[in-house]
Amino acid sequence: MTQEFFHTGISLLHTALTLTGIILVMMLLIEYLNIRSRGNWIQKINKSSFGQVIFGTLLGLIPGCMGTFFVVSLFTHGSIGFGAVIASFIATSGDEAFLMLTLIPKETLILSLVLLVAALGFGMLSQILFKNVKLVKNTKHFVIHEEEHCRDLEECKISHNLKNISFQRAMLIFGLILIVANLFLNGHGHDHGEAEPHFQINISGIINYIFAGLALLTLLAILKVPDHFITEHLWGHVIKKHFLKIFLWTFGAILLIELALPFFNFEEWIMANPYMLLLIAALLGMIPESGPHMVFVTLFAGGYIPFAVLLASSIVQDGHGALPLLAESPKSFILAKFINLIIGLGMGYAFLLLGGV
Repeated sequence: MTQEFFHTGISLLHTALTLTGIILVMMLLIEYLNIRSRGNWIQKINKSSFGQVIFGTLLGLIPGCMGTFFVVSLFTHGSIGFGAVIASFIATSGDEAFLMLTLIPKETLILSLVLLVAALGFGMLSQILFKNVKLVKNTKHFVIHEEEHCRDLEECKISHNLKNISFQRAMLIFGLILIVANLFLNGHGHDHGEAEPHFQINISGIINYIFAGLALLTLLAILKVPDHFITEHLWGHVIKKHFLKIFLWTFGAILLIELALPFFNFEEWIMANPYMLLLIAALLGMIPESGPHMVFVTLFAGGYIPFAVLLASSIVQDGHGALPLLAESPKSFILAKFINLIIGLGMGYAFLLLGGV
C-alpha cells in the first residue's frame, strides 16, 4: 500500500512538472516574441467600433494575460471602447489556457470558438450599451526598454553569452533541456499499467513533439538574447512570478482529483449538482487571479464536470488580466466582472439545458 501510494505520488509529481514545463515554455516564447517585435504587432487597430471588438477578442484569445493587459492599457488611454474590454475578458482564459492546450487541445479549440463567438456578440452589444464608459489615464502597463535588444552584434552571439553566462540563463538552459528530453520521451507513449493513477497527460505523441520543438526554439532564443531580457522578463517575470504558483495549483488540482474526489465521493455530488457547481465556478471566476480556476480545467480533463461548467468558468474568469483595470477604475472593473458573470451564467446554464455537454 505504501509503495503504491509512493509510486502514485511520483507519477502525479511528474505529471505536474511536465504540465508546468510546457506552460512555461509557451509563456517564455510569447514573452520573447512580443518583446522582440517591440509590441508593433498590436499597434495597428481598426478605428471602427466593431474593429475594436475584434481586436479585443483576438488579444483575449492569446494564452496568458498579456493580451488582456494591452487591451486594458489601451482602454485607460481612451484608445478603445468598453465593449472591447468586455470582449477581451470573455475571450481570455488567463494562464489556464496554457494548461488546457496541454491537457485537452481538441476541447480547447472548441471552447475557443465558442468564446470567440460570445466575445464578438456580447462585446459589440456592450460597445453600444456602454459607449459612455470611458477612462483616460496617463499610465502604461507594458514598457519596452532599449536593453531588450542587443546593443551590438557581440551581445547576440551564442558564444559570447555562454562565455559570460549568468545564473539565470544557466538555469533556464538547464530547465529547457530537461523539458525537451522529457517531452521527446513522452512522445513515444507507454503503457502505465494498473498501478498508475488514472489521471495521465491525455495528449498524443504528435502534440508532445510539437511542444518539444517549441521548447527548442525557446532554448535557441535564450542562448541569443541579452542579459537584461533574461533577468527582467524571462526570469524576473515568467519564472519568479509564475513558476511556483502554476506548479502548486496544477499539482494540487491533480492531487485533488486523484485522491480527494474518490475518498470523499465528490464525484457523485458533482454529477448530481451540475447547476450548483456551475454557479460556484462562475462566482470563483470573479477572483482576478490565475490559479484557482485550474481546478475546473483538471476536473473537466478527468471527465468529472460537463463542458458547460468549464465554459462558464472561462467566460467569467480572466486570470490576472483584469487587475490593471481594478487599479485604475474599481467601478469599471466591477461593471466588467458583473457583465461577464451574467454572460457566463447564462451561457453555462443554456449549455446544461441543451444536454449537459
